[in-house]
This record gives sequence, C-alpha cells and structure tokens, in this order.
Amino acid sequence: MASGPVAGTPQGGEVACGASGEAVGGEHGGVRHIGSSLGGFPQELLAHDAEVIGGLLAQALRKAASILLDASVADTWTLIDSLAHVAEDIVATSPWLLLRRAATWGRLWEHYLKALIVAERPVIQVWPSQRAALDAGLVDAAARNMAVTMPTSAGKTHIAEWAILHALAPRPGDENRWWLVSRLAVYVVPTRALAAQVERHLAESLELLGLRVSSLFGGAEHVRYEMQLLDFTDVLVVTSEKLDLLLRNMPELAARLALILVDEGHAIDRSERGLRLEMLLTRIRRTAPAARLLLLSAVLPNGEDLARWLDPTANATNLASINWSPSRLRMGVFSWRGRDTDGQQGAIDYGNGGNGDFFLPRVLTRHKRRVNLFPSAPKDVAAALALHFDRLGPVLIAQPTKVKARAAAKALGEALKKEGAPKLGMADGSFSAEVARRRLEASAEIGRHIVTSHELALMVLGGYAYHHAEVPQAVRNCLERAYRNGALRVLCATSTLSQGMNLPTKTVLVPDTWRGKGDRVSVRDFWNTAGRAGRAGQETEGHVVLIAKDSSAAQELRRHYLDRDRIEPVVSTLASLYYELITARLGHRPGTGEDLTALDLADPAGGQLIEWAEGLDIQLLALLAEEVVDTPDQHLLEQAAQALLGDTLAGHQLGSQDWSLAPLARFSARRVAAIAQRLPDRPARAAIVRSGLSVQGGTDALATAEQIQTVLDLRPELLAPEYWPNLQRLILTLAADVHEVQRGIRQKKVAAPALVPLATDWIAGIPVADLHQRHHGNLLTPDITATTSAIDKIIVQDLAWVVSALLQILELRRGVPAEGHLAALPAMIKYGVGSPAACYASSVGIHDRTTATTLAAACPYPEPTFRQFLDWLSQLTTDKITTLTDPDTARLLIRSTERRSPRATQAAILSGAGTFTCPLRGVRHSGNDAYLAQLPADTPLDLVRDPGNEADPNAIQVRHQGVFLGWIAREIARPLALALDEDPAPHIYVQLTTDARSVAQQSGVDQLHGHDAVTLTVMLAPR
Repeated sequence: MASGPVAGTPQGGEVACGASGEAVGGEHGGVRHIGSSLGGFPQELLAHDAEVIGGLLAQALRKAASILLDASVADTWTLIDSLAHVAEDIVATSPWLLLRRAATWGRLWEHYLKALIVAERPVIQVWPSQRAALDAGLVDAAARNMAVTMPTSAGKTHIAEWAILHALAPRPGDENRWWLVSRLAVYVVPTRALAAQVERHLAESLELLGLRVSSLFGGAEHVRYEMQLLDFTDVLVVTSEKLDLLLRNMPELAARLALILVDEGHAIDRSERGLRLEMLLTRIRRTAPAARLLLLSAVLPNGEDLARWLDPTANATNLASINWSPSRLRMGVFSWRGRDTDGQQGAIDYGNGGNGDFFLPRVLTRHKRRVNLFPSAPKDVAAALALHFDRLGPVLIAQPTKVKARAAAKALGEALKKEGAPKLGMADGSFSAEVARRRLEASAEIGRHIVTSHELALMVLGGYAYHHAEVPQAVRNCLERAYRNGALRVLCATSTLSQGMNLPTKTVLVPDTWRGKGDRVSVRDFWNTAGRAGRAGQETEGHVVLIAKDSSAAQELRRHYLDRDRIEPVVSTLASLYYELITARLGHRPGTGEDLTALDLADPAGGQLIEWAEGLDIQLLALLAEEVVDTPDQHLLEQAAQALLGDTLAGHQLGSQDWSLAPLARFSARRVAAIAQRLPDRPARAAIVRSGLSVQGGTDALATAEQIQTVLDLRPELLAPEYWPNLQRLILTLAADVHEVQRGIRQKKVAAPALVPLATDWIAGIPVADLHQRHHGNLLTPDITATTSAIDKIIVQDLAWVVSALLQILELRRGVPAEGHLAALPAMIKYGVGSPAACYASSVGIHDRTTATTLAAACPYPEPTFRQFLDWLSQLTTDKITTLTDPDTARLLIRSTERRSPRATQAAILSGAGTFTCPLRGVRHSGNDAYLAQLPADTPLDLVRDPGNEADPNAIQVRHQGVFLGWIAREIARPLALALDEDPAPHIYVQLTTDARSVAQQSGVDQLHGHDAVTLTVMLAPR
C-alpha cells in the first residue's frame, strides 16, 4: 500500500482509501463508494429534473467528502471538495433548471435539451450571457419585444433557438390544438450568404424536433411557386428584402407570424437597407401586433433606445445588455519603434489590460532593401504578422476594400516565397496529408466555378486566399468551408465576413482603416470585425491587432478604435434624412427642443438622400391605405403619414429630441400625393408597390409591360412552347431598359448591349468560365470575378427582380397568371437554369446549376408543376437519389422532402400519444412485393430503425416477421425517428391499413408499387 494518511474506519464497515486510491480496510473502498455514488449521474441528468439531480449529486459528494475527511485523506478530500463546487455550478447553470421557466415548457423543450446533450458539441450549461437574456424575459409568458446586445460568440445562436422554441411550442392547454395553428418564426439576416449558414445551423438542432427550417434565397424578386415552400415551413430564414417582398405579396402571412428575429440588428442604421428594415419592422408592428420582435447585435451601444422603441411600455426592462464572453480578447496596436534604420524593430502594445511581455514584445524586424526599409506598406506588414501569428491558429486580415484584400493576399504569397516555404503549414513548413487533400479539393472546386488557372485556385494550394463581394458566391462558400476545416490558414477579407459569419479565427489583423479619402471604417464595423477573433468552442483567446506606421499613428488608432464606448449609436435612416433636410432648410443644425413644426422641407438635392427619400416614398405607398393616398384632402393624408411615421424608430428618436414630426409628414404626404397623380391607375400602382420597385422603375415597368402586351396581342403564338426563345429574348431586351437594371449597369460599369446575350447564355446553363470567355470583351470586364460580380448584381438580382415585376403587371393586364416557362422566367434568371424543373431543384437548395439541370432531366413529368416535382422527389428511394446525384446533394434532397411532414403527425409524435396514417415507400425496391401481396388489412407490422443509412439517418424500415417490406415515408420518418430513439420510447403499434391481398388479387402485384398505394396506421401510446 502506498504511503499516505492513516485511514480511520467509519460506521457501517465502509473505509476510506489512501492517497494511492487503494482500499485500506472493510468490504468496500471509499473510491468504489464515490464511483457508485456518481456513476449514474449522466443518466440522472437525462431522466430527472435539475433540482433532483442537484440533490442526488450533493448527497453523494457530501457522503464521500465526509468519509475522506474522517479518514484524513487530505489530497483526495481536496479533489472531491473541488468537484462539489464544480457540480454545484453545473447544476446552477443547468439548462434543465433555467429553461424550465419557459411559459411554453413541455415535451418539445425536453426533446430539444436531450438533443443538445448528445450533440457533437454537448451543451450542458447556460452561459452568464444567456442567463441575462433569460432574466430579461426571453421565454416569459409576456413575450415582450426585446433587444439583445452581446459580444460575438457569447451564445447568440442558442438564444435565438430558445426564442424560436418559445414562439412555436404549444402553450399550456393548447397541446391538442397546437398543430391546427401554423405559426411561423422568421430569422432575418443581412446577406444571402449568411442565410444559408443560419439555415444549416438551425436545421441541425431544430429539425431534430420535427420543426421544419427553410430559407428563401434571393432578394426582391417574386417567384410565385416558391411561396408554396411556406406551407411546409415553421422557421424561415430570409433577408429583409425577401421578407419585405413576402409581406407585400402575401399580406395574409402576417397572421402566421409568431416571431421576427433580426440578426445583426444594428443594420437598421443609416443606409438604404436600414430604411427598408426600419419600415419593415414598423409594418409588422402595425399589421401583426401579436408577433414578437427580437433584435440581436454585438455592437449596439444604444440598445436601451431601441428597446424602448420596440416596447414603449417595458421601460427598457426588455433590454438584455451583456458584456460577458467565454473567450478573452487581447487587443493591441503594432508599430515600428525607434529610428527608421536597418534592423528597426516592431512591437505590439497590448495596452488594454495586456502586459508588455505577452507573446513577444518585439515581433518583427525590418531591413533596408535597396533604398527603403521592408516591410513598410501596410499590406506587407500584415503579411509578415500573419506568418508570425499563423503558428497560433487561423488568421483573418481585415481590409476595407476589395482591392486591398487582394493586395494583402498577394503580399502574403510574396512573403512566403521569401521564407522559402510557398505554403502555409506547421512551424517547419510541413502540413498533414489531410490538409493537403482539402487544399486540392478546394482548389479543384474553385476551378470548376471559375477556371483552374485563376489566382484563387492557386492561392488555396498555399493555404491562403482573399474574399470579397466580387468573388463569386459559390467560390466564397468554398473559401469559407476551407477556412473552417483548416485548409486555409490566412484569409484576407473585406466586411463580407463581418456580418455574422461564424469562422474559427484566432487572430484578426487590421492593416488599414480607410476605404478612401474621407471614408473611414466606423468604430462599430471595427468591433464587429474584431468579434471574429477567439470564437467560442474553438478558441479560448483571440487577438486583434491594428497596424500603425509609427508610434504617433498607433496612439491615434488606440484612441479611436480600442475604446468600446466610442462605438457609434444606431440612428434611424429616416431620422437622419429628416435631420439633413432640416439642416439644409435652416442653414444650421437644429438644437434639442427647437420648434420646427412650421418648416416645409424641400426635396433632397442629390446623393444618398435622394435614394432614402425615394425608398421612403415606396414604403409609404405600401403602408398607407389606397383611400388615403388618393384623397384630395391633403390634411388627412398628412395626418395618416404622421401617425405612420410616429411608429417608426425615427419617430421615437426624433421625439427624444423633442422635434416635431410635422415637417416630415408634410414632406412625405406631398411626395406621395405627387406619385398618386403620376400613377392614377390604382391596380397598376398596387402592382408596382407589391414589386418593391422604385417609382421610376415602376413607371418604366408599366410602359415595358404595355409593350410586351402589344406584341402578344399581335403575335399570340409567342406564348406557344416552340416560340419560347423568341418571347424570352423580347422580355429580356425590354426589361434591360428599366431603371433598376440600368442602375446596376452603371454601378458595375459594364457595356449595356452585352447584357441580353450574357443573360441568355446564363439561363442556358453555360458555365461561368465560358461566359467570361464569350462576353468579357463586350462587357469590358477585365477579370472573371468582375464578370461573375456583374452577373450576380445585374442579372441574378436586378434583372430577375424587374422581370418578376413585369409578370405581375402583365397578369394584371391580361387577367390570367403566367404559366410554364414564362411563369418560371424570374427563377430561371435568378438560378441560371433553362427549365422550370431545374428552377424547382434550385429552390429546394441545389445551387450547382449542372446538378439542378441533371436532376430536372430525371423527372418523369414533361412539364411538372412545383408540387409534382416535390411529390416525385418524395417517391424516390434513398438508393435512387444517391444514384442520381452526389452524397451531399442526396442529403439535401432527403431533407427537402422530410420538411413536408404533416403538422398533425408532428403533434401526435410530440405528445407521445395519437394515431395517424402514412404511406409505405420502396415496395418495389424491397423485392418482397409478392410477400406483401399476401397480407390483409390490419396485419401487425414492425418498425426497425436504420441509423446506419448514410444518406438518411432517420430511415425506418417496415417489416413483417422479419421480412423487409419498405420504408416509412421520409416526411414521417424524421419526427417518428425521434420517438423511436427516445429512452424510454413510447409504445408504437403499426398495422397495414391497405388490404394488400385484395388489391393484388384484383389489380395485380404491380398495383402495390404506386406512390400512395399502400398505407399504414401508426398508433402511439405513452409508457
């Protein structure tokens, strides 16, 4: 026995153990007792309330500690005492304890928490940041509108999930009617790229509960058939532009809204997008008062101001303002020290709580190269620092413009060559075979999207790249995946990565804060970018380093950026418009409380104020009743405008300055009345408002639609399928002259005559590299990224938007909706595919144009509707799907059909009691259709989980006495798999509803192969 304190013998014959852990007497050793006391803890965690767990754990630890203390086993007693403190903290922060306060607590919450515990990254604690949100009323019965401001990576995702669950879960007493109410939670994101990421993350956690998560890709274009996706959606992820369009075209959707969650809520600040978001939230508050609004942001210094706007009666108690973060952020400024001579050293000053000797006080040395010291340019210094910090983890070089992002990446490549190691890797320049494989795969994928010789495809092989808005979206997605999986070590990026993207960054380097003369990166944008460093769950500490040319510049950068209190407050775009117009009218800035009531405001003279004013015009037209817009009573119109403006964030913020809204109401009423006179046709004006086009764009679209209708009157044969190419060319040619498309052409500085041929080839599915080869000369685009950027902005966004508006106006004129290729044309333009079926494939998430076209060709219907296409997908067996496409796409298609699970079925499975019917799939594929043909109705059957199914982990086999008959339909299998996987699972009884024997005798065995030919009855009962 190892030496240690002398052991005493407690009551009951139990003994303690020595320091070595060996028993020193009695029948059972103390360690064995401790182990037996704690061994069941994880199971208890799943099976009991947190209070029960705490009692059991505390009792076991107290008993064990008492044994050890009596035995004078000091070191082991210290361990157990520490464990007791840890256990108390675990229990005190247990989700089972803290989320039980939810007014909607029930089986859905329990399913969710069990799923979190067994997830790839188990969640067993509520962080202080998340608890603050709970304390502010996140899941209270009142469900007030809220603002939540918290650092990046402080647990925002789970806060969003809890708000969604609270909005969609059955209310007490509502369990039996819950499935009849089709509530909708909407997650609003600032960019299309972020929509895809958020949808993926929410689906991973919420679809395990049977909640259906979808996203509608795109912006303001209206694709009628895509609206059907909302019938199978509980959680919708969209941009503000898309939600604005949905509510304009589907006002009945407002009745379904239960929650509007706005990510990156500071985007409501001064911008055209901010104005749209402000007016969108105002519309929701007025038309869907039962819907809850929740704003999330990491950079919202005046959160109390927005909280008071969201709920004036809450007295700012609806604000959760949190400073805690699970990872430490070290922020400093790099500068060169001493005289500019050969051997000059550069150091990072971590002055905000850091110490001078952290990491390396002097991290770089520069020498004379010919005449000048090197490195000197910010991009070269950033490259040298990136090589220095690379040994700690992934590096992000944040640049203010796309030109500077590319220059930084090229500088890094040059620095690597000088180091004699052209690829980023470990300290000795080597890297694993797995990293090499991932880099080759990423390079090959980029080559497929653009060309294999493009500099990005070559940079990726070296472990670095650049990322900005003109890089094609598919390539950006590839770069982000490569950065997450470790293939890329350094990414040089603009703010495209700052808006909520979740990336595993260790160090953020900021070599430049100027976009151009007089245009400096805001403090808010800097802190939003800084939040990428030290992501929770991936890093415990992050570094943010600003780069200065000398000590004087370093002091200025520190003063300007490193004080979080200097983050600019969020100001309403509409309030900013008012302020600028008032200032122009007065000739000076108005003071607080100054009487402005009698002032008349002139139209803005130029710049962004014109865009803001025109954006306000179309928003007011959408929100004001037609009777008010057309009234000859100007005073009535002004009153209506003032009441509406009073509900905006501008109304709240201007009110806090004690400034009258009357000037802005008169300004708005005058402009709306002028538009009503310019567009006297109410239905036509309503169609323009639904489209979201500007007034000028709407006027152009009306004239263009009239031209198209005139041609169709003269040549009705153009509507026949064989003349479709001619009609498509006509529409594209005329749509190119509409204001929004012309504005995009000017912004991208491309030649207008090249647009229609480019759009035609894009719709034909021609690869991007070939498009660039064919058209770059006429487009005047120097690089393939410029060509793809022009396609994305002018064709995918603006042209699709305008054509969808034209179809709405044509429907109004012709009295019948468009059909076939004509109805799908906006989607064909958006997705770059040439048939409605390929558009349908794209709409369910297949964004590779070739894959979408290939899948569409396999559809047996010659001209399927969207419903027919979805039905065909749901009929395909897992094996058939995997033969049609690659594994990733197969999983996506399976998910898209799973979303169609009936809500009544969801409700029965969620409650653990109920009866429903579902079809049997894969009868032909089972090879046992002749066996099935012998079974009468009411034959008992067995369900067997098939979790090893690579394409569909929710697959459930149906068997009779061990004989495989087929599968439960996928739309039922996903929620039903949850019930089967429960411990304990409910009693599940299955029997044949269809009299398969009778069907086979009357019509033959082949009749059992039909889509819904064989149905089952499933009964659930609690244990």
